[in-house]
Amino acid sequence: MQALRHFLNKRSRHFWVALGLVLVAIITTIDYFTEPDLLILYLIPIILVDWFAGEKPGVILAIASAIAWFAADVLSTTHDTPGVVPYWNLAVRSAIFLTVTYMLSGLLATRKRHEELMHFIIHDLRSPLTNVLTGLQTLRQMRENKMNESEQEMLDMALISSNRMLTLINSLLDLPRLEHRKMPVQTQEVSVDELVNGSLAVVALWAAQNRVQLIYEADPQAGTVVADPDITSRVLVNLLSNALKYSPPDSTITIRARASSEGGTVTFSVTDQGPGIPPEWVDKVFDKYAQVEARKEGASTGLGLTFCQLAVEAQRGRIWIESELGKGTTVLFTLPAGKRKKAPLMEE
Repeated sequence: MQALRHFLNKRSRHFWVALGLVLVAIITTIDYFTEPDLLILYLIPIILVDWFAGEKPGVILAIASAIAWFAADVLSTTHDTPGVVPYWNLAVRSAIFLTVTYMLSGLLATRKRHEELMHFIIHDLRSPLTNVLTGLQTLRQMRENKMNESEQEMLDMALISSNRMLTLINSLLDLPRLEHRKMPVQTQEVSVDELVNGSLAVVALWAAQNRVQLIYEADPQAGTVVADPDITSRVLVNLLSNALKYSPPDSTITIRARASSEGGTVTFSVTDQGPGIPPEWVDKVFDKYAQVEARKEGASTGLGLTFCQLAVEAQRGRIWIESELGKGTTVLFTLPAGKRKKAPLMEE
């Protein structure tokens, strides 16, 4: 679905106008040889052009469609003098087509303004939240040995919540850029261990508070991957955060990195011991704003997983889910393997 959306969005205005004109020509030909009213069919190219090419090409195609419909009516009539009916139909059909065009253009403009407003609001939220996080981290370092247990717990809770908010805000800001392939992805050869250990450090405090154990099972063959370190770290943090949301106390989250037998990719996986996902929802959890029925209690908006899918695909990888109700969930994704291997352990 993402590939189809990307293909459609990458087509130029000229492509959509040309496609619209071809469709109008085909529909007009059918209209000439058939009796039924083809109003709905004429609306298809008009809507396509208006949606993907803009209001002005949509208006031009709407007028062209009305004229083509009028020509088909006049040419197919059996009377020598068609009278005023075809001209009346031309006016009515032009009004219908233009009304649909302007209504759709208005909806698209409203949607764009709404998205821009949300982007500005979310962007403005990130700066003060970053300052809050910096202040909380500084306070924790300054008074680490001077706070009682209750104060420490409250400060940790504030840090965890602020980090979760920052993760969500970053996902909201980057989703549109990833969807339209406008987010710069700077790949390089990066250590698998550094990616995993750095991501585990981000969620370690949250895991400790929830009494969830984090385990990293490394693969000696998985030395490096070709990836954007910042984006990949955020993917891992999102997956670990998602696993923590649904992990019961005293459970385990296991993160693994495995090199493929051919050596071309490295597969990362994050496994929790949560409630699992119903089979009918496994293919839907990457959809934007999707919510899993089995996880209504504190259900996720789905933005984290949507971000992960787009980010992994932008780095020439793929992502999928394996889950069974009552037996936990595993999210897996692949990235191209690097050339460097792990250094062998030194014997004492």
